[in-house]
Amino acid sequence: MKKLVTLLLTLALVLTLVCSACAEDKPLKIMLSNAYYTAPYCAAYDPSAEATAKELGMEITILDGEGNQQKQLEHANLAIAEGYDGFLYFPADVDGALPVIEALNESGIAWVGVNAYTGDKIDEVGMKYYVGPDAASHGHAMAAAIKEMFPDGCSLVGIEGTAGHMQTIEINKALAEDLDEKYVWLDRQDCNFQAELGMTKMTAMLDAYGVSSQGGKIDVIVSHDGGMLTGVMSALEAAGLQAGDVPIIAMGSNQVLYDAMADGWLSACSTQDPVAEAKLAVETLYAVIQGTATPGWTKLPTPVAYPDTKDEFNWF
Repeated sequence: MKKLVTLLLTLALVLTLVCSACAEDKPLKIMLSNAYYTAPYCAAYDPSAEATAKELGMEITILDGEGNQQKQLEHANLAIAEGYDGFLYFPADVDGALPVIEALNESGIAWVGVNAYTGDKIDEVGMKYYVGPDAASHGHAMAAAIKEMFPDGCSLVGIEGTAGHMQTIEINKALAEDLDEKYVWLDRQDCNFQAELGMTKMTAMLDAYGVSSQGGKIDVIVSHDGGMLTGVMSALEAAGLQAGDVPIIAMGSNQVLYDAMADGWLSACSTQDPVAEAKLAVETLYAVIQGTATPGWTKLPTPVAYPDTKDEFNWF
């Protein structure tokens, strides 16, 4: 009888140790709520997040936020209820993000905000860790490219995003800081990130000013994204202009921009790499879970691509 009791106790101890070891080997589980799951940018972002999580030995669940903050609040509550180790929050709307942020902070789950905020807002809303691009850095990068091409000054026109949009504001602020009075803006138009509006506004500017290579005034065109750039190029072609007749500076990393550069339309581009951003976001969340992360804003670099360096960058 004593031998049987001893055997049972030994077996129980072994099972306890085995279960403990299994628990220790259980991979960390993280969730990414991506508001723009179906966007071209995220078609590259999400696989990079998956690959990085796998490299770090974590399991990742990526859910479609459908551009809806209520849906993302449901994702946050799901991650909290099911005991996920970490949460990545790619918000649909910065202004409507507070309920999600409050739920995450109250739960104590490790989490990181990504992509949409500006650095001066992260403390204000209670976001302890943030990974994302700096819209102002795109403006500074484009200004540097313009000054390199035209060190003595030039005349510019701007095909810009939505008035009041964070990206539009920050880019214009940076351009204003870096370009002195030698750089003259002939016209700047909000085009709401729409190719059609970009074409309409660019056509009007060409009619009003013309390009310097053809005896007009426009030395440089600045486009705030690749979508509007397609409208700009259409307007130029309709006016009988060819690639290279007027330098164009833009921002972003989508395939449209790469193709425009390869075809000679685009002179320089401030890039934003979704593959690098997702990798950095997952790595930062892992560090938060491990207790080794530094609070604050981890900025995504926005280096400038040129025609002769374009193949050194990721495009989506």
